[in-house]
Amino acid sequence: MAASGESLYEGVCRETKNQDCVPRLKDDPQITLQKNYLDLSRFILDFAEKKARDGKEYMLQITIEHPTIRINLCANHFYEATITSFISAKGELIEDPMTATYDAKVAGDGPEYCAKAFTAANIENPPINKLVALVSIIAFYAINHLD
Repeated sequence: MAASGESLYEGVCRETKNQDCVPRLKDDPQITLQKNYLDLSRFILDFAEKKARDGKEYMLQITIEHPTIRINLCANHFYEATITSFISAKGELIEDPMTATYDAKVAGDGPEYCAKAFTAANIENPPINKLVALVSIIAFYAINHLD
């Protein structure tokens, strides 16, 4: 629950214990102006899906420069699974919020795999991958308020 004077998204960000949460969301009025957790969760998942699609495009570019098996799996398999998990979570918000929290959480598995693939290839983990991992956590905490 958000503390007094705190918006819903700021309360969720506090729960994530991640200092990058508020700065990443504060410029999106569809997120910052929400007054209930269902709408907040929906808009966070929309944001997450968009960032995951951006991430997949970025990962596909990295595969051109660094065509390793792990980075190829990252771009073509794990990021697709991340996108699918965010979409599934959106579809489950009303009927099955518990499953939606699970899907939001496992959406972070793709960026986690990719971070390890980058480390193995001596490539710095790109900001878009870090952001997609973060929005997975943010979505989990937002949806968790629906139970």
